[in-house]
Amino acid sequence: MAREMPIWIVAAMLGIVAACASLPTDYPPAPPSVALEPDPGSTLGRLATEFSSRHDTGLSGYAPVDLNSDGLRWRLALIDSAEQSIDMLYYLWYDDPSGLVLLEHVIEAADRGVRVRSVVDDTLFLKGKASLAALSAHPNIEIRVFNPWASQGAARVAETAARAKKLNRRMHKKLLIADNQAAILGGRNIGDHYFGLHHKYNFHDLDMIVVGDAAAESSEIFDHFWNSDRVIPATAFVEEVSWESIAEKRKEELDRLRDSDELARFPVTRRDWTEELATLIERMSPGTSTLEYDRLIDETDEQTFDAVLGLVNLVEQAQREVLIVNAYIIPGDRMMEIFQNATDRGVRVRVLTNSLASNDVPAVTAKYKKYRKPLIEAGVELYEFSAHPEIQAGVVDTDPVKAKFAGLHTKALVVDREYVYIGSLNLDPRSIRLNTEMGMIVTSPALAEEVAAIAERDMAPANSWRVRLDENGKLTWESAEGTVTRQPAQSGWQRVQAWFFKIVPEGQL
Repeated sequence: MAREMPIWIVAAMLGIVAACASLPTDYPPAPPSVALEPDPGSTLGRLATEFSSRHDTGLSGYAPVDLNSDGLRWRLALIDSAEQSIDMLYYLWYDDPSGLVLLEHVIEAADRGVRVRSVVDDTLFLKGKASLAALSAHPNIEIRVFNPWASQGAARVAETAARAKKLNRRMHKKLLIADNQAAILGGRNIGDHYFGLHHKYNFHDLDMIVVGDAAAESSEIFDHFWNSDRVIPATAFVEEVSWESIAEKRKEELDRLRDSDELARFPVTRRDWTEELATLIERMSPGTSTLEYDRLIDETDEQTFDAVLGLVNLVEQAQREVLIVNAYIIPGDRMMEIFQNATDRGVRVRVLTNSLASNDVPAVTAKYKKYRKPLIEAGVELYEFSAHPEIQAGVVDTDPVKAKFAGLHTKALVVDREYVYIGSLNLDPRSIRLNTEMGMIVTSPALAEEVAAIAERDMAPANSWRVRLDENGKLTWESAEGTVTRQPAQSGWQRVQAWFFKIVPEGQL
């Protein structure tokens, strides 16, 4: 049997490969473009007009997307209803059943003449840049890659180490805009974990559908990234692009998707969504909104920090109540000060985040755990999501799937039952200082009550642990399952991971 190559030689070879790799430069400049002017006569244009006719001028419509099944269904509805354009910003897009069925609907839209533009992060997207380039060979599809790696596979590790400052900055946004008339944004990436279709674990998440002027305003974010010098056309990464490689696989993929038990409740190809859209308009809350997003500074690797500053300003103006549901929280000194100031002025602050048991990133818990006691001592009511919540069936898992556990992925906030934030921003150093993030702050008492009800349901004993201090100052976890004095975990191995990851620098999480 041949001996395995020593690990130090492998590492050295990967380092050489990464050092030699370079990004493409000999490609035609990507032409700038902007969102198309909304057409009031289109299907979604008529939808926006119908909403406006029911409410005061200047108000847009907003509706939370709570159920994971609805997260997939409403994306399909907007794509199928588009007649002019589809613009998408996404951090992750998996090539699993939900990712592929959404891709099929996007291709169908392009086939009927809809202009499709997409900016993708290079972290994980379908089958990589070669597949993105093949998709871009379609005359109506163009894909640009944000801050790409030059190398592939394991060599990325060495390249990241060599160019850490630049490659650490990822585009963490999630946004889909149809016809510049309707949009869906929030915490969900594209993949089975986010739509309740994965058999190991599924995320509990929250999106928001927006109709009207606010949807058109979200195109500002897309155009900013689309036209930045931080993106490279997907076609620049291959010598020759060919649509045939996609076309040949479509029929085979469609047959597999039609046979998928997980997708039995969803249309594999385009359908009419008129009835669902009419129902949507009936239940949308009227309001106004502002977009908070990190802007890229051209010809540098820097960016602004508007996403977190918008959120800070919102909390600092709270008079009565702050409800926070956020998957990954590592507060740091500044956030702790903000919470303390809020409780000192009489604001009730409730926070829900992942427990170790529900966390898909134990490294975050390793850093978050030291803040539990200070948060409670600051007057914050602290809750941690259960890995087996009552809402797993129906809200998190999509029938017929029954995952082994659930994890929290929501990034939402309600202030004084009047203001709502829904977006991509985690309350950790990576989101705050490294990633580019986005969110929408909506002024709408009706929407605020709806999102607050979701937050309070998620904090209930059937779904979460209330973290308290006992009479001796020790932490306890209380839920419908009882009271424990050790942080809930799924296994001893998970506890070992949380202990081991204490070595990871807090600023990288």
